[in-house]
Amino acid sequence: MRVDSEFRGTLSGDEAREALARASALDAAQSDAVAVSRLREAAVEAGIKVEALDRAVAEVLERSANRDRAPRWVRLGLFGVVDRAGAMLFYWLFVVMSLVVPTYLLFAPGRATFWQRLVAAVGIAAFTGYSVWSTARAVRWADRHGWDKLR
Repeated sequence: MRVDSEFRGTLSGDEAREALARASALDAAQSDAVAVSRLREAAVEAGIKVEALDRAVAEVLERSANRDRAPRWVRLGLFGVVDRAGAMLFYWLFVVMSLVVPTYLLFAPGRATFWQRLVAAVGIAAFTGYSVWSTARAVRWADRHGWDKLR
């Protein structure tokens, strides 16, 4: 059914909202951006309260900001790191720690028995090995998706 600008019929509230939403989507698809002031004008003409539009715009912007963020595991893996150089510094620090600290614990002088030193060395090796793996994985994610998403 074709409706021209001379159509004088009426639409129900649901139909009007659906038509306005579809028109907005079609208009947005033709242009890269729609000014919020233009959306407000359309909302007022459609009988939508400006407060409702403002809330809807805020929700859309919040969802968009959350989509643009790195996943939580990446942000935790690179906690406090702002760029690749800092991440690689921590990566190599963890590599050195995973080699040096367990070795030192095995042969360190002291009153601990060999088995106590072995348990400590294995525990530290597991922790630093996990740190190496998780940092490398987070760096790989940031390289693929962008370091700006760590904010």
